[in-house]
Amino acid sequence: MLDKPSNLPELRLPLNEDPQQSYTLPSGYYTDPAIYELEKEMIFYRTWQYICHVSEVPKSGDYVTMRICDQNVFVMRGEDGDLRAFYNVCRHRAHELLKDGSGSVKNVITCPYHAWTYEKTGALRGAPNSDKRPEFCKDNFGLRQIRLEEFLGCVFVNLDDNAVGLNVQAGDLADDIRKHVPYLDDLKPTGGRFIDPHINAGWKVVVDNYVECYHCSHAHPAFSSMICMDTYELDTFGLWSRQYGKDINAENDAYPVDPNGNMFSAFWFLWPSMTFNVLPGGKGMTVLAVRPVKHDASLFEGTTLTADGKVSKEQQAYGTNVLGPEDTALCESVQRGLMSKGYDQGPIIVDPDRDGVGEKAIHHFHRLVQGALAER
Repeated sequence: MLDKPSNLPELRLPLNEDPQQSYTLPSGYYTDPAIYELEKEMIFYRTWQYICHVSEVPKSGDYVTMRICDQNVFVMRGEDGDLRAFYNVCRHRAHELLKDGSGSVKNVITCPYHAWTYEKTGALRGAPNSDKRPEFCKDNFGLRQIRLEEFLGCVFVNLDDNAVGLNVQAGDLADDIRKHVPYLDDLKPTGGRFIDPHINAGWKVVVDNYVECYHCSHAHPAFSSMICMDTYELDTFGLWSRQYGKDINAENDAYPVDPNGNMFSAFWFLWPSMTFNVLPGGKGMTVLAVRPVKHDASLFEGTTLTADGKVSKEQQAYGTNVLGPEDTALCESVQRGLMSKGYDQGPIIVDPDRDGVGEKAIHHFHRLVQGALAER
């Protein structure tokens, strides 16, 4: 267990329970590579991380790999139909077993280096010449398994064997999403993993931007012409938050909204960096994780889901025409600005009368970061 760090940046201004009296995390939390190293251990290796939609691994031997910071892992369907997760590394000399991405193993997992082979259950089947080593026991060198849960039709893993289950931690989030998206189980992946281009901004900058719409009217005029900001809602819960737009303009500057489809928008955030997104118009959802690359770089990675398995015009507009480029530019400017000697902490802005366009979810997120990094 890591000791409580002595070099966390000082909170010169308070970050307390009251968002109206609170300030943001200090800039050092965003710019110090040592803080990122701590976040790997205290946050990303102890929380539930999205891997894929369950339908992406339908048959025995089907797998998906994923990098969680420095940790390369994979999920595979076994011959018994069960999903299992493992570290993607051979127990002999640490060569990675499966190439990045997805695929299928017909019989056994074979290490490209020395041809050690593993069953789909992770058990070691063969190790050339190991019979010449006295008292060598295959049972001692199976792949190390990782905890796995299915949540809302998605596969999540957790590197912490003692973590509370995701369905226990966030069962209320699952209920809330299913309430708003009753057709969720009918949605299908559009094919291939969605990867947004490399963003020159750290994961916390990207999450900060995602969980508030205080900037929307000014920075996203097309989006704001579609979703009425005067009635926009924002609510925070234990490990998640929700933005909800209930008044939709079918004719707007973003894209024409089919009035027979969703006449709402919903953006759910799940700690530490997971998002579920529903846009006005056709029935669909994007399931995206903000993946840290280093302290000042990240990317979005996930799955696009629609009723017919084809990318909808709404999702295309959202990702490439409406919010994607605008948010990337905003986040990269903030990351650069955090290096300025003219900035350290900013005030959390909350309007009790129009809290949907305030920053209480940033306060909620910063408190979660603060608490995680302060744990022993």
